[in-house]
Amino acid sequence: MPYKIGEIDFRTKDDIGARCRAILKETPDNYIVDENHLRFLFELFKFHDEWDQKSIDGVKEITTQTTEHGTRCFALVKRDGKKIDISFPHSIKLIPTKRTKVLIPQGLLDYKSAARTAIKTQIFNFRDQVLSHQIKCPYTGVELNRDNCAIDHTPPLTFDRLLFDFTNEELISPLEIEVGSRNGVVAEFVNKSVEAAWQKYHQENAELRAVSKIGNLQLSKVPVPWEEVL
Repeated sequence: MPYKIGEIDFRTKDDIGARCRAILKETPDNYIVDENHLRFLFELFKFHDEWDQKSIDGVKEITTQTTEHGTRCFALVKRDGKKIDISFPHSIKLIPTKRTKVLIPQGLLDYKSAARTAIKTQIFNFRDQVLSHQIKCPYTGVELNRDNCAIDHTPPLTFDRLLFDFTNEELISPLEIEVGSRNGVVAEFVNKSVEAAWQKYHQENAELRAVSKIGNLQLSKVPVPWEEVL
């Protein structure tokens, strides 16, 4: 049974646990977890049934600690510096077991990637405009700059929701849209009419906001019924 957590594939839940233990082993108590592990950990912790409560008001970073019982665990560091422990075994236990039903077709992933490429100029322009003023992340409280800034689509009009609505309105079948590759790595629409229509739709409807990269990782995803258009 395959699992995908933070873009990493795992064969079993035991493999996910092994990954967590390896991160704990390489991170001494009270040290900040390396940013290369953050996407995986945030995606995992979102399965925890107390995630919304534990992450309320934003998480500044993730660290490690030893409990009074002698076991090691992860801790969420809040904006005020307070730490709250979070259990990775409990998070793993709550991962749905029938994961294959929610795996995304590669064609849809390519479609989404091409859509992101098409609006990059809009995203960069918004970022530059925002960073011309001093601004702090609403989740972590850190002052934003070009290195730590991420541009997010304000819920409920997330990127996925906007692209889904556009796809519905234009009667597009994502799996039938040809996606090319610029320089072998950057996905882009072959049909420039589709690309232009999506750029216009996004420009007119997107509500963007600036957050820190770590703040962006902890945001909950809004489910979108892509199966309806596949």
